[in-house]
Amino acid sequence: MSPTIAESIIFVSQKYTIVVYIIIFLTGIVGNICNIIVFRTLKVFRLNQWAFYLVVAAIVDLFLLLIVLPLRIADYGYGYDAMRYSLAWCKIRQTIVPIFSLLSFSAICLASVDQYLSTHYIPSLRQMSSLRSAHRLVSIAICLWTLHGIPFLIFFEIKQPAGCAVYNRGFLIYYSYVQFCTLSGILPITISAISASLAYLNVRRIVRRQIPIIRRRLDRQLTAMVLTKVMFLVVTTLPFVVNRIVFMNIYIDPNDSLRVAIEQLISTVTSSLFYINSAGTFYVFLFVSKRFRQQFRYVWKKAIGKPMLRMMNCSRLLHTENQVIPEQFGSHIADDELS
Repeated sequence: MSPTIAESIIFVSQKYTIVVYIIIFLTGIVGNICNIIVFRTLKVFRLNQWAFYLVVAAIVDLFLLLIVLPLRIADYGYGYDAMRYSLAWCKIRQTIVPIFSLLSFSAICLASVDQYLSTHYIPSLRQMSSLRSAHRLVSIAICLWTLHGIPFLIFFEIKQPAGCAVYNRGFLIYYSYVQFCTLSGILPITISAISASLAYLNVRRIVRRQIPIIRRRLDRQLTAMVLTKVMFLVVTTLPFVVNRIVFMNIYIDPNDSLRVAIEQLISTVTSSLFYINSAGTFYVFLFVSKRFRQQFRYVWKKAIGKPMLRMMNCSRLLHTENQVIPEQFGSHIADDELS
């Protein structure tokens, strides 16, 4: 009976992977592109360091989804794992993904901290929040996580039957507890949650300070957006981290097909939540902020709608000019021109 149940669970896991991961992939690509366009088009965001962090996160998340999800769909959904057959791709993929994941988390943490500083009542703390500082911090994060990725390039290998994995015991402990549980879970959740909460408290005090109404509305909008984004990060990332900690501390007999199937299903679901964090930021902002919805409609009409309309008009014009003139009408014109 157990093998039949195990096969059913694996079947459900495969179908879930194909359907849900494709949805995450498509919506994530569209959403991250929209975030980049909105934050780079509007002047109010273009000159804001908080928006700069969100643009960095959107770019990183976009490439992360493009690199990870198609291969994960092919592996879990159709049983083809390219990393089992190419050592170069095994090492490159397992190096790029941690770098991009940590860059994305860093951008969100920096955005949360920046919002706390920029809304603080102490002028010296507000001065620490600047676009120049944001550029420097992102550059430092890129260098730091790139150097951090070098051991992944060294220690990931291909051995059968496990395939592409870490076989060095020491680095496996680091990879499991530091990379996954701490750097990709506990640390970004803690930093972003504390900073966003403190920024929210700062914004509640803004009414008592002499601040222009436009700046006050912008601070409220950005704080609401960053607080909701952090809550979304916690909800989508925490199950993945908990799942990793639990399964690293229990032994599952590879011959127990039912427990292996259950572990695969749980891992598939929690992993999909992890990637929803990279795909859903734009839709979270649309849901939580009425002003962001208005800004997106404005950008859509200005940056996307009008160019598309011009292209359609040009296409119609070219189509009209390239139409073949009827023979009888053409002969009449020719006769008129000759006479």
